[in-house]
Amino acid sequence: MTQVPLKVAEDESQLFGHALLVFAQDLGSSKRLRLAITRKSADTPYLGDDGWQARPASVAAEVVNRTQGSTTLSIGPEVCDRIPVDLQVKVEVEGQNVWGNAFWPPVTPQPGGWSKELTPPPLPSPRLPERIIDLPEPPVSPPPIRVPEPVATEPRSRSRHLYVLIPLLLLLATAGTYAGYRLGWMDAWLTRPEPLAARFERLKQTDADGHELLALSGEAYRQGDAGIGMQAINLAMERGNKDAKLQIARNYDPNSFDPSKADRPDANKAARFYFELVVEGKSEAAGLLRSLCEKNASSPQDPAFNGFLTNTYCEGTLE
Repeated sequence: MTQVPLKVAEDESQLFGHALLVFAQDLGSSKRLRLAITRKSADTPYLGDDGWQARPASVAAEVVNRTQGSTTLSIGPEVCDRIPVDLQVKVEVEGQNVWGNAFWPPVTPQPGGWSKELTPPPLPSPRLPERIIDLPEPPVSPPPIRVPEPVATEPRSRSRHLYVLIPLLLLLATAGTYAGYRLGWMDAWLTRPEPLAARFERLKQTDADGHELLALSGEAYRQGDAGIGMQAINLAMERGNKDAKLQIARNYDPNSFDPSKADRPDANKAARFYFELVVEGKSEAAGLLRSLCEKNASSPQDPAFNGFLTNTYCEGTLE
């Protein structure tokens, strides 16, 4: 049995409850395959057509794309609706001697549970015929009587005054600009800070490693702009910045939860990020993961740890 990289993501081209599984392996020419999906459980480790069960089972998957060295499969809500977010699963392709494991991503569930069919959209209401109402024509007003305007005569001496006034105004404007430079206000105006939104748009195009985006996120949070702060730090994490990923994990960690930067404490999300950072060589994450597991063990009634995957993140050793 050969382990290969496996990537799982929500299939946004489908309506609700569909996911794409991308195996880094050529899986033959069949259009449909069977997958054995298992989890860590002493009672019901296998996922079948009727849900999690004790006996070995498999589910159907459709091959939707093939490239050199890669095969993409699609599964529907009959599978996705039964797998919770962040659960670590092992996926084996029957008859191919290939398997991979992954943490299950967020997949929008089927509204009201999986019904094997989609509810057709409501038909549009028929348009009512337009009513034409005959209105009487408005009376025609007589044209206004135009009174000739008196022609203003300006004294000829005013034009002579303009020749003196214009150079004087130009001289005053030049003196004011020079005084502004001397006083420093012009320099301050020219060096005013770049707005957060403009800076974020610029860094989206130029900051490849996410370091400047992470700094922008901290500045945005300090100024009370949580929208740009969250977008900037998530984009920095997507670009491989481990410090950004560690900070997001701390924001969701019940030990260091920050309500201004996360909607709620999420022990599973924090533990998942810590676990991945340890694998990526971020040594600081190991201690934070141990602290999170100790908090879970000492506070079993804490609602922040409801549904926490202790078997996945807190058993065994990270060394």
